[in-house]
Amino acid sequence: MRNLLIVGLSLLVLNSWANLPDPVKEFYKNAPQVNGRALDASYQQQAQIAMNYYPELSGKKIEFVRKDLKTTMASLPKLDFLFRKKENRRYQIFIDTKVKASKGLLLSEVPFNAQVGIIGHELGHVVDYENKSAVGILLTGVGYLFHPFRKKLERKVDEITVAHGLGYQVHEFSKYVLNDPHVSAKYKKYKRKIYYKPKQLSVLMQGYEIY
Repeated sequence: MRNLLIVGLSLLVLNSWANLPDPVKEFYKNAPQVNGRALDASYQQQAQIAMNYYPELSGKKIEFVRKDLKTTMASLPKLDFLFRKKENRRYQIFIDTKVKASKGLLLSEVPFNAQVGIIGHELGHVVDYENKSAVGILLTGVGYLFHPFRKKLERKVDEITVAHGLGYQVHEFSKYVLNDPHVSAKYKKYKRKIYYKPKQLSVLMQGYEIY
C-alpha cells in the first residue's frame, strides 16, 4: 500500500518536476532566495528556499504567523475558506513562540537546513488542502483529533515533501528532534508515533530518481 501511495505521489508531481530544482543535501544561510512570502527576516530565506520546491503554490496567499502552539509549526486555511472559491483561499503557517516544560522545540532552535525541511513540510499541508473541497478540509480538521487519522495525514505530507525534493531537509529535522537532549521523551515518543522516522524517510527517498 505504501509503495502504491509513493507511485501515486510521484505521478502527481511528475508534470511539475521539470520546474523543480534538484534536491540539495544541505542549505546554508545566504543561499539563493526565490518565491518569497510575507515573513519577518528571521526565516524569510528558509521560506523562500522551501517555496522554490512548490511551484504549484506560486501566487497563493500564504501568511506566516507567530503563535503559541503545542508544536513547532502548523498550517491551516484561513476560516473564510468556507466562503471562497478554492483558487482564492488564503493560508496561514504558524510558528511556535513558546515551549512549555520542554515539550517541544522552537523553530529557532533547529539548524538552518532543518528549518527549510519543516517549512517545506508545512507547505506540503497547503498542497494537501489545495486538493480538497471545503467539506474535505472540515473533515480533515475533525479527523486530526484522532491519532490514527493524524498519523496517516502527517505521513502523507512527509511523502509530499520528499516527492517535491526536500527529503534531505525533512530528514534532518526529524533526526534533530529525536536526538535533541532538551526535547522531552514524551514529545519524542509522539513524533515517532505520528511522523516518519529518519530511516523511514531515507527509504522513501530511495523511491525517487531525483535523489
